[in-house]
Amino acid sequence: MYSTFAVKQASTENGLDISQKAIKQLQHIKERDQDDQQWLRILVDSGGCHGYQNKLELTKEIEEDDIVFEKEGAKVVIDSVSLQFLRGSTLDYVQELIGSTFQVIDNPNAKHSCGCNISYDIDLDKIQ
Repeated sequence: MYSTFAVKQASTENGLDISQKAIKQLQHIKERDQDDQQWLRILVDSGGCHGYQNKLELTKEIEEDDIVFEKEGAKVVIDSVSLQFLRGSTLDYVQELIGSTFQVIDNPNAKHSCGCNISYDIDLDKIQ
């Protein structure tokens, strides 16, 4: 675990924004678990029907290449490689009849996504 890390203000300009619904849910999880050292990690992985998909999980680990985004006390961790694919996106919390989940929305680097909005193609010309 990496002991010193920088925290960036969450915004699409800085790389990743966090919606109000996601902030509320992250605060709920923190209060429920009574754990201030637990964050949501977003990782871009290969897979799905369009090539890439996001994996989201709670973590207490911060690695050397991680960036921490914070907004109103809610913190999200993302590694530098995944951030290249998600730069300019927003983390949201979506509630539907089939369940509730965190989702990355409004990804300006995605070309196409599947019908279930889980897998997507990347426009490699937009990756920095």
